[in-house]
Amino acid sequence: MTVTPDSPSELNRRTVLRRAAAAGLLATPAAGILAACASTDNGGDTGDKGATSESNPFGVDGTKPVEAVVFDGGFGQDYAKYYAASYEKKYSGSKVGIVWSKEIQTDLQPRFAGNNPPDVINNSSPKTLGIDVLVANSQVEDLTQLFDAGSVDDPKVKVKETLLAGVIDEGLYNDKPYTLNAAFTVYGFFHDATLFAAKGWTVPKTWEEFLTLAENAKKEGIAAFTHQGKYPWYMNNVIIDWVWKVGGKSAVVAIDNLDANAWKAPAVVTVIDKIKEMLDKGYVQPGAAGLDHTTTQQAVIDGKALFIPCGTWLEGEMAKTLKPDTKLEVTAQWSLTASDASPYGTIRAAAGEGWIVPSGGKNKQGGLEFLRLMLSKDNARKFAELTKSLPVVKGAAEGLTGSSQFTSANKALAEAGTNIVSTKFGGWYPDLYKAFEGAISNLMAGKGGSAEFTDAMQKAADKIAADPNVKKQKRTN
Repeated sequence: MTVTPDSPSELNRRTVLRRAAAAGLLATPAAGILAACASTDNGGDTGDKGATSESNPFGVDGTKPVEAVVFDGGFGQDYAKYYAASYEKKYSGSKVGIVWSKEIQTDLQPRFAGNNPPDVINNSSPKTLGIDVLVANSQVEDLTQLFDAGSVDDPKVKVKETLLAGVIDEGLYNDKPYTLNAAFTVYGFFHDATLFAAKGWTVPKTWEEFLTLAENAKKEGIAAFTHQGKYPWYMNNVIIDWVWKVGGKSAVVAIDNLDANAWKAPAVVTVIDKIKEMLDKGYVQPGAAGLDHTTTQQAVIDGKALFIPCGTWLEGEMAKTLKPDTKLEVTAQWSLTASDASPYGTIRAAAGEGWIVPSGGKNKQGGLEFLRLMLSKDNARKFAELTKSLPVVKGAAEGLTGSSQFTSANKALAEAGTNIVSTKFGGWYPDLYKAFEGAISNLMAGKGGSAEFTDAMQKAADKIAADPNVKKQKRTN
């Protein structure tokens, strides 16, 4: 990644707190945050829609400025500046003003309350705007009009036809698309291939292979595993992905659907027992439970730890401290048992990095057009080049060779095939997700094992299941 923020400690807690949360990228809804002062009177001077045409499907007034608020995180700033330049090239009488934000919700809550939101928002950061609240108050646009519009590269082809499978689904709320997730993130275990090559080590595919590697690393004073302790949602991925591996998709669907005793299923117990074994044998970086993301991620770069769970924003987030010979690679989590229901190679991958168009913006037509231009092959390819992350536009990254992380992510996706993990409960039930983070923190701090973990989670799930005031969701696939 070519550009990173000045304060790496404030970087993306990737709203799989979105979660992004793509396919269950756990976008924790900010229920009630806007409701107290929100109004269904959008108030923005959206103006009359201009004449539409094949090249201007939204009737954009090319003289009006566009205000974009963009998360200042691990993807850097260059890609968004390129988008802005693309817009200004087409509409030479307009200017795109980018406002950078470290916490979208914190910065924009007052503006929504005052009916003065920007025209387009990159709704990502440690604190994001709750789509549920925005929808309830008619403050965000249904993006069906975007996806049904003709694409930039070929107006005869609709935007939705240019996107990778599942991208639109990731942004649905009440079966309507309100979020465009513009980055395809691959999640897994990251390691430095340079260190592995120097030591003659290979990435484990089974639990037994991991134990052997971990013991060898321990003899050299290297922790086999670390995690971003202050941000337990990273271990959320690890746990849920392993539950899917061991118990199959049905085990995760049961959790999402609040099925009776879903958290006490054998697959969950097996996963927590294995993590506890790693802790008990001293294979986890000492003190990691109390450390932040950049500190533990740096441990992998510095050769103090072998593996860390993360997403493919990692390289950009750590760009300033990467060594010249560092080769970060992402691989699937190793199998835990000989009878895992899902094969090695199963990974979590989903569209994330959400964008929304406020209904009360002064130039919502410009906001929609900004997103349409983002999805041109040129802009999508530039995003891949600048961020070393996969775009959601079909074929946009074709032929690109980049970093070892970029190459390994493509390889991991190809090997996974249809074995892609997704989960929903975090976005559906914020209180359950909060309980999950608490249970993870206790586990990783050495406070109990599978009995304590599963008891706490089942109790939290049962409470939500029994609460008539909580709207229940049902996952069928």
